[in-house]
Amino acid sequence: MPPNNINSAGTTTPQSNNNATKGEVSNDEHLIDIDPQVWNDTHKASDARERTPSIPKIPTTLKNSQNQKLPKWFKPSVISIGPYYYGDKNYQEAQKLKFGHAKKFIEESKQEKDALYLKIKNKTPELRKCYHNETISDSTDQKLATIFLLDGCFLLHFINYSREKDGSKLLGFTNHEMTHIKQDLFLLENQLPYEVLDLLLEDAKNSNPMEGKIKNFVASHVPFPRGIRVKEVNPKPYHLLHYLQGIILDKPETISPTQKQDEEDKGRGRGRLEGDSCKNVRELRKVGIHFKPSPTSYLTDIAFKPHFGTTGCLKLPTFSMNTCTMIIFLNLIAFESLDTTSNLGVISYLCFLDSLIDHVAQFFNNVCCKLVPNPSAYDDVKVQIQNHVDRHQNCRLRKWYIQCMQKYFSSPWSFIALIAAVIGLLLTGIQAYTSLFSG
Repeated sequence: MPPNNINSAGTTTPQSNNNATKGEVSNDEHLIDIDPQVWNDTHKASDARERTPSIPKIPTTLKNSQNQKLPKWFKPSVISIGPYYYGDKNYQEAQKLKFGHAKKFIEESKQEKDALYLKIKNKTPELRKCYHNETISDSTDQKLATIFLLDGCFLLHFINYSREKDGSKLLGFTNHEMTHIKQDLFLLENQLPYEVLDLLLEDAKNSNPMEGKIKNFVASHVPFPRGIRVKEVNPKPYHLLHYLQGIILDKPETISPTQKQDEEDKGRGRGRLEGDSCKNVRELRKVGIHFKPSPTSYLTDIAFKPHFGTTGCLKLPTFSMNTCTMIIFLNLIAFESLDTTSNLGVISYLCFLDSLIDHVAQFFNNVCCKLVPNPSAYDDVKVQIQNHVDRHQNCRLRKWYIQCMQKYFSSPWSFIALIAAVIGLLLTGIQAYTSLFSG
């Protein structure tokens, strides 16, 4: 039976092969019979991949981690924001509290509820695109507009009072609940489009102070605030988690897919470390490289400085590792994994850190093993380190110098022991000299 061809409409048409002579291969024999439904589904999947929503669902590769805690760190613990967890019975108690907070925000901002609802409803078809379509396909525009209005008003009211001295009392939450709610507001699947907040503040009485409070609220959740100066994020962030990413990377890490490919192609031609990795801390210390904290805690503030061609200093941003830090990192990783315009700033930093630490914490082992960093991230630092290692291995005098420094000058006690030994030898020599020539 002759194979079928596919026309532009995706339908199949029979083809004749009567003119093909023996020994000849007809072009028709290379055609593949594809079901029209499969053809259309393939194109839909490809289009969906190109249009990744700004608030996607968490990748299964992260949810299926061997660490049982990781999947829990993607789900809210107290309160749900947005349509993904709307109606979940685990958050019904907190859901009831939203109405009182939303009402207070509307009253304090001197606005009308119906006017805000219509404003958001007109934008709902556009806001819908921020979410995974199949997950919210059953939600009507009216339902989504209601969710956006309620959650947006609650979010702004919570931000307005959460940093006050008696914020927990003013909001009616315990300190324990406040801590978990703040964590919930930075989960990827628990985000609200930033445009919703802009719409709610557009005609609000206190819009300017609120924008500053949002910025300070997000900055207060930077897990390592040393030297961090919050700048205006331009263009507008997608949501609060994206806002936080822009702060810790010092700038909005957003590039076009074309620029991203150009950087990757350019990076492949540069002299980088093999496998885009770096020597671990123990190996770097052996060649005379020591470590110091960077002046700031921006993840991009990594620098290597050689000293007199023999030793070197690698400066790294500092942060404390706790549950809150791990939750933020994990959700930023998930966000970057699906954001086609991201330059993978957080992922690249964690992979770089993972290569430095030989016995790294279980969190990094579980998370970093499946991540693919930006191939050009920290290239200048890696090349400088590799050059220093190469110079060390090719110079015997440099090896002796560094071994001497590490053995006798690595701590005050070793230095004191060296001085004591030298003084002892000197006194012994003087004593021997005087005993020989005294007579």
